[in-house]
Amino acid sequence: MEAIAYLLQVSACTGVFYMFYYAFLRRLTFFTINRWYLLATLLLSFVIPAIKIRVDEQPHYVAVVQHVVYVNAPEAIQPIPFNAAPPKMGPVAPPVNRASIMGWVYVVAVISLSGYLFITLIIFFTRIKGKPLAKMGNVKIVSGYKKLGNGSFFNYIFLADENICYEDLKHVIGHEMMHVRLYHSADRVIARLAQIALWFNPFAYLFASAIEANHEFEVDAKMTHSVDKRVYANLLLQLSVTGQGMLHNGFSKVQLTGRIQMLFNKPSKNMKKLTYVLIVPMVTISCLVFATSLKTSAKKNAPAVTVTDTAVKYRQKVKYGIGQQLSMAKFKAYQQTDDYKNKSALVREIINKEIAIKVTELIRDKKTGIPQGYKVTYNSMPLEIKTFYGDGKELYSLLNVGDEVTVKLFGGGIGEGIPVVFFPQYIVKNNVRIFQPVQPETIREYPFLYEVNRVRFTDGKVAQIEKDSNGKWKTAVIEKDNGYRFNLAFKANSPDFAGIKQGDQVRLRFVHEVKTGKKVYAVNDWVSISENIADYGFKNPDMFYKFYEKM
Repeated sequence: MEAIAYLLQVSACTGVFYMFYYAFLRRLTFFTINRWYLLATLLLSFVIPAIKIRVDEQPHYVAVVQHVVYVNAPEAIQPIPFNAAPPKMGPVAPPVNRASIMGWVYVVAVISLSGYLFITLIIFFTRIKGKPLAKMGNVKIVSGYKKLGNGSFFNYIFLADENICYEDLKHVIGHEMMHVRLYHSADRVIARLAQIALWFNPFAYLFASAIEANHEFEVDAKMTHSVDKRVYANLLLQLSVTGQGMLHNGFSKVQLTGRIQMLFNKPSKNMKKLTYVLIVPMVTISCLVFATSLKTSAKKNAPAVTVTDTAVKYRQKVKYGIGQQLSMAKFKAYQQTDDYKNKSALVREIINKEIAIKVTELIRDKKTGIPQGYKVTYNSMPLEIKTFYGDGKELYSLLNVGDEVTVKLFGGGIGEGIPVVFFPQYIVKNNVRIFQPVQPETIREYPFLYEVNRVRFTDGKVAQIEKDSNGKWKTAVIEKDNGYRFNLAFKANSPDFAGIKQGDQVRLRFVHEVKTGKKVYAVNDWVSISENIADYGFKNPDMFYKFYEKM
């Protein structure tokens, strides 16, 4: 996403600089100055958005204290999302990542255009090998290249061998020699590379066209010092061509009307050079608008602002389809019923506890007949137990109808018109543990998991804290029991994380992690840090509200 934002800022800069050229500079006859303006501002368009400007501001971190309801993520009571219809167990489909799709489209287009340019250059140099060649110093003159017409590319000059007299041929060679001496081909290459990088930006093409036209104006002006303007204009008309080459300078390729009009225009007065002074404030304003702002605290010793936000509910920012929205609305209505409240009370009573149950029926898929779980009773209340990760094949051979067993439940779901569904953490029969899912243990091997909004979260111990001279957290290390470490860096105006100390267990939410070792990640963009998994604790306002919203 940052790369897309950068390219859009570059495109905006090119638009501002080109419109300034079009409005104030294109009619002036200071062609050399215009050339350097076009080239410099094209390059500046890529530099300015990458500039980082420090801006002072008052500290604004907010520490939210405990009274926050955790929504749309694993909870102690209801660890999986509920639907009004009987729950279908399986992973939640992640939202479409439009930024990733746009990124891939951009990369494919850049690779394609770069490949086309590379192939064109190979074909170009391959074809000129067999052509008649003459030399004037380090400049090579190629004859008989009618496809290109009269033109030049770096130290190559192309002549189409048309039926022109010696004097006209001398003027053509002099014109192209001027392009070579002024290194105009280098400008064209830079403009072409900018077009590839900004293929979606129309101003990139306008820049390239303006650079090409200015090259011809510049050379035409220099040629008329030694050639009569009328003779030179007639030569342009005689050798006029259409079409546009990718990189080479054509003798009479730019629109003739503009060239001849500029040829006979009176030179601009030197006073008009003051117009270029306007470039300075324009570039300064562009830096302020498009450069990246690095916000720092205006008062280095000022304490972080702590605000108690009581009973605020947040939910993840997720785009749901119409079907999902209808299902959620139906379930929200169901949550107001006594049936839901009774089932919720049952969940709170038995979750993460060992309970005695009796197996009453094996549940099979109606179409395939494959076992899917068991109907059981607990204190005469009907429940359903299902395996979560497809590892129930072992269980179905060990547990029979009528068995009385002890089970510890770690998660489940509530649905309208069905019993409460649970998933076993383990099952004990006759004092022997007969079943324990494989997947819940292997989850611990992962460094972190994802919420629906793609925020990463992990639980671990605060293994190390480094503070600055003001007692603020500068860096911290959070370490999981499976060996993964997360090295966090904080801004100068970060909160004081009151109540959290080294050795505490916390839940860390973050994005944009960078893997720096086999089991080590660097995290600059933390989203929240909390001691209680049921709330968000200390929030990073620069990141938190991008992924969560108040209910």
